[in-house]
Amino acid sequence: MTALPGKSLFQLSYPLFLQSLVMFGVMIIDMMIWSAHSPQTAAALSVAGQVLRIAVELSTVIGIGAVVTIARQLGRGEVDAARQTASIACTANALIGVALGVMLAVAGPLVLSLMDLTEGLRADAVAYLHLAGAAMAFLCFGNAAVACLRGFGHSRTVMVLGVAGAVFYLALEWLLVLGPGLLPALGATGAGLANLALRIGVAGVLALVVMRLLGASLDPRRLAGQGREVIRLAGIALPSVSDFIAYGFYQMILLGVIATQGEVPVLARAYVMIAMAFLTLVIMAIVQGSEVLIGYRMGRGETRDAWHQAWRAAAIASVLSAGCAAVIWLASGPFIGLFSADPAVHDLSRRLLWLTIFLQPCFAVNMVLFHALRAVEDVRRPVMVSQALTWGLGLPLAWLLCIKAGLGIEGVWYAFIAEELAKSVAMAWRWNGRGRQVAMGEASG
Repeated sequence: MTALPGKSLFQLSYPLFLQSLVMFGVMIIDMMIWSAHSPQTAAALSVAGQVLRIAVELSTVIGIGAVVTIARQLGRGEVDAARQTASIACTANALIGVALGVMLAVAGPLVLSLMDLTEGLRADAVAYLHLAGAAMAFLCFGNAAVACLRGFGHSRTVMVLGVAGAVFYLALEWLLVLGPGLLPALGATGAGLANLALRIGVAGVLALVVMRLLGASLDPRRLAGQGREVIRLAGIALPSVSDFIAYGFYQMILLGVIATQGEVPVLARAYVMIAMAFLTLVIMAIVQGSEVLIGYRMGRGETRDAWHQAWRAAAIASVLSAGCAAVIWLASGPFIGLFSADPAVHDLSRRLLWLTIFLQPCFAVNMVLFHALRAVEDVRRPVMVSQALTWGLGLPLAWLLCIKAGLGIEGVWYAFIAEELAKSVAMAWRWNGRGRQVAMGEASG
């Protein structure tokens, strides 16, 4: 069963946008629940989440390759081949998840031991990482299954499952972390157990959906002789995922730079980053819908339409994300008030949210065109350019403006704007180069 032909960017993206709103709410309530238990719990889970981020990024590799492949197969009318791709992606990613879980359980505590953490904070973080490792196979399967559903155009199904999963997770986390009534308050361990229960439940539901809605088999024996296909799927996404992993390390280094300015900038950054995470989800909802349409049109040979699709998506993402950033800035008082009553934190956070309005259009164009290039399997050069600008421009400029120029954390945000502007120009140049190739091909034809 397919649902892609005839679908617009809005039809593919609006369910993902609504899911982004839900995820934003989950992030806020998560932080409120952790903080209600104790500051140590909130700090421990934040540290564990930073370590966990690398494994989570790796869990998306096969799924990203599957989206690109399935969209192009459906564009060529190869429905059975698309189902086979979904089968391979889901089962292979589940097995990869087992390996990632073991690595996380072993390496996670070692990484934490290198950090200057209190004994209690480290113990809470280790407990959470062990449970996260146990959940990794289910998370990997779920990520691949969701990617395949997107590839087939079932974004609304993804949204419904996401909302249901969020409600279940938050209710269970509240019970296990805070222990209302007769239940014991488990803190970080309770958060880990809630996450594990969520991943198991979601994986079970998605298995049924993939088999019944897509008609794909989840028999692991189907993987026999498919090693090259698994490597090909991973190869499509690995360069871009490695870019995200490197960006995570980049953010950790910047946090060290910001920490030299005192506690208030660190807290302001943490709260503003929650807003920026939401804005990223908004952009990614459009990116993911556009990526499917571009792959589908490339599969049908509609290369000029695919080229225009990317620019339409970039314009929509720029306007929408900047508008959302402006709304958050206008509501900065109540938003920051959810976490802190410190006037200095409020003032600095408001200034950073103002700068974020100007950051978002550049970031949106960069992300849309970067993923559009990935949809046409042009990955390595964009990743190289992105990394060169991150480490060669963004990081040195952030240090220069923050420390040497005395601008503090606002200097880091100015560096963000310069970096994303440079990246958006580079990606536009690369994507327009693709458009020129198409125009020349049609002229010669």
